[in-house]
Amino acid sequence: MVSITIKNGYLWQVLGRPAEYNKFVFAPVLGELYDGINIRPYRRQEETPTFPLTDYIDNQLPKIIDRCRHECGKIADAVWVRARVPAIFGFTPLSLPFADYKYALLEQTFVACQQSSVNDDWVAYPFVCEDYDLRVGLRFIPDTLLTEVYQSIAKAFWELLLLEPEHVHPFCDGYVHYNELGDEEWLLVEFKNSRCIIEFADYIDF
Repeated sequence: MVSITIKNGYLWQVLGRPAEYNKFVFAPVLGELYDGINIRPYRRQEETPTFPLTDYIDNQLPKIIDRCRHECGKIADAVWVRARVPAIFGFTPLSLPFADYKYALLEQTFVACQQSSVNDDWVAYPFVCEDYDLRVGLRFIPDTLLTEVYQSIAKAFWELLLLEPEHVHPFCDGYVHYNELGDEEWLLVEFKNSRCIIEFADYIDF
């Protein structure tokens, strides 16, 4: 019998279809990160994502990602990731029915599964693909014993998404954004014809 061990998290349901790359099998899931004491479903607002996508792009940004920017010119690569995920996994990242409870464009749990080289058993590593101010990265439960594994997972995950950067799905979504004064504002984010639109809105109707 083949067994699977889940490291630092819980899994309840696989969503969409899995994708294999560089000895890992990735799948979007319903699940939580768990550090042995607390379930950690959300990051704090002041935290920026670790393992950012931009760290795994060797040279120039693909044009389709480079076009995803705020009006001020800052990169908004989470928009591209939000459009890219459905093309790979056949699954639209989860969104909340009420935008005023959603504080990021992207906050989707994935699992990276790796088969043991000794037997047929598997190990699953949950992580969250999320953004802060539309800059995207990955979040794991901190574990110094798994640092190298996390680095390998991040590298494989981003390389998988970058294999066909132009293969994307259009979408319209939104979330609550904190402005420079700390006030809440609604941001509408749309991706169509390989271009992104980011604009303020009085409300967001999903």
